[in-house]
Amino acid sequence: MVNRQIIVIADPHLGGVSGDVDEVGRFIGSLDPVKTDLLFLGDLFHIWAGPEKYHTLPVQQMMDTLRVYRSNQGKVYLVVGNRDAFLSGHPENKRLQNLPFDRIYPEHGILKLGNREVMAVHGDTINTKDTRYMKWRRMLRHPLFERSFDLMPASWVKRIMFRLETDLQQTNMDFRRSFPVAEWDRFVDRAAAKYAPDLLLCGHFHPKELIIKKSANTTALVVPDWIKEGAYLQIAGDLSFELRRFRDGS
Repeated sequence: MVNRQIIVIADPHLGGVSGDVDEVGRFIGSLDPVKTDLLFLGDLFHIWAGPEKYHTLPVQQMMDTLRVYRSNQGKVYLVVGNRDAFLSGHPENKRLQNLPFDRIYPEHGILKLGNREVMAVHGDTINTKDTRYMKWRRMLRHPLFERSFDLMPASWVKRIMFRLETDLQQTNMDFRRSFPVAEWDRFVDRAAAKYAPDLLLCGHFHPKELIIKKSANTTALVVPDWIKEGAYLQIAGDLSFELRRFRDGS
């Protein structure tokens, strides 16, 4: 039996900086797909809509990279973030069937590593005090919102998505300046009681280093983002973990 590991990438925000898709592609190319599951904790792109007709060139390039990875026996998982739209129902949703993910999780995912369970969330719903963002999120995920986009030319949708990203920046500006410790603690305690994962992973908050909390038998981690320093989390089969950075060659 192959001793698998999980590589976790949080918040790449690809397509926002020239060369960023090439860089993450080089990193993925350095991994052994036979032994490594890839887990993205949301916000894979600067902004994107899942169905292929809306894809920009950076999205197409990244999808091709992930297709090659999966063709070599690699597994790829995505938790939907606040910059990821129209991704519900995969793989039964015909509009999403060609996306190169083994599973897309709209809210949270549970992955098995041996006989252990790893729970993954994006984290954008943890701070319930950010009511303005919560309203924005409900609008973006409402089925009628997606249907209205289907009536527009794809070129219009791409332009609108980038305007929506600007709106998103304004919804939670004050809340992004500090980490919501009390809300995070409550979330972890609830998740530990309800799901009892061995490891709970969260993105979204962009800390400089890992934020670690233990609750019952669960170890919860807020994972630093890829976008700033190429940070990623390496999880071994025994659930030991290490934060590493690709850009400094580690």
